[in-house]
Amino acid sequence: MADSQPTTVQLPTIPAHVSRDTLRDICQLLGLDPGNVLELRLGLHDITATLYLSEPGGHKIKYGDGPAMIVVDIPIA
Repeated sequence: MADSQPTTVQLPTIPAHVSRDTLRDICQLLGLDPGNVLELRLGLHDITATLYLSEPGGHKIKYGDGPAMIVVDIPIA
C-alpha cells in the first residue's frame, strides 16, 4: 500500500454560538411556537421538527414517564 500524503482542509466559518433569541426567531419564522419545539434539523430538501404535543389549552401532554412528541417534516420549496 502506498503512503498517502496528509490533506489540509479548511472548515467553513462556524459561529461560536447561536443565541436563544435567534433560535426563537427561527421557530417563529417557520410558524412554530418555540415553546413546543424540542429539536430542529435542517436538510437540503426539508426541515425536520420534533415537537411537544399540547392540549388545546396549551398544556403539554404526558406519555408514559415523559412528554408526548411528534416528528414532522416541512418540505423546502
